[in-house]
Amino acid sequence: MVKIMKTKTTKLACAVATSALLGAIFLAPAQAAFAKSWSFSEDSVSLGLKGVSPHVQKTSKGDRLWRSDMVPTGTAVTMCDNSGNCIQETFSTGSAGPVSDFTIAKAQSGWRAYFKSTDSSSQKIMSAPCTTDECLSFGTAVLTSTDMVVSKDQKAWGVPDAVTLPDGRVRIYIVESDMSSRTSCPESVASYISSDGISFTKETGWRLTGGYVDTEILSTKKNNWVMIVADGPGCGGSKDSRKPQQLYITTSKNGLKWATPKVLTKTDAGRLDPTGYEVKANTYRIYFAEGSITDNNYSIKRATLRLK
Repeated sequence: MVKIMKTKTTKLACAVATSALLGAIFLAPAQAAFAKSWSFSEDSVSLGLKGVSPHVQKTSKGDRLWRSDMVPTGTAVTMCDNSGNCIQETFSTGSAGPVSDFTIAKAQSGWRAYFKSTDSSSQKIMSAPCTTDECLSFGTAVLTSTDMVVSKDQKAWGVPDAVTLPDGRVRIYIVESDMSSRTSCPESVASYISSDGISFTKETGWRLTGGYVDTEILSTKKNNWVMIVADGPGCGGSKDSRKPQQLYITTSKNGLKWATPKVLTKTDAGRLDPTGYEVKANTYRIYFAEGSITDNNYSIKRATLRLK
């Protein structure tokens, strides 16, 4: 879950000719990628889980869910069956202490955990090797990159999404603040790349701008990447900061350039921190946090995302 930071809006004047040129170069391909439409429907199950920043891993026993919760480890883990019945599992972070925004990805050396760790002065993205196949415990944690360390007071930062690329490398998508944007929605999505899943280097440019947060890669198929995201209050096309957060869908051919996200959900409730996996062709199971940013009371929900 990203803590939203707002800055005073500054309107930048742009030349009409330049705008038209950029639209011709960048917007046309993005719009073309959305010739298809999506449907998002909440499943009629009651998981009985509280918290934010869920991460799901499909297993032979069901869906294993890590989520940031007020427990000693900072993250709780449950196994949920297809009917939505969830059983808590034992989770150990060892010497890493409390962690949040947990995610895992398979590196060349095996499965690794990625998470946010906070101390008295900073918050940083760490990784550690999973010591069990289920990744219910992990070994010594190391820093992913000196670029993924910020002050503990910095907002609009974090929620890493680690994903294994088709060539075996690991990429982390993460929300940062682009203060040079001079907008009320500086939240932007950056990415870092690693050949071994341990040491990461920042990639050039932004993956998304305009206040989109909480990324989750659902598919890395050739020329058909799919990502679900949330927006920050007053972002994602809305100028009303009171509007509940919504979920959006976007696609890409290479995981670097993404189409303009299209909204999936209504504003009847705040929805954020999506995670999920492909159930079958063009159908995805999604877990997300639902609640209000005003009272910080969130529950984990489940939904089905389909390509029409």
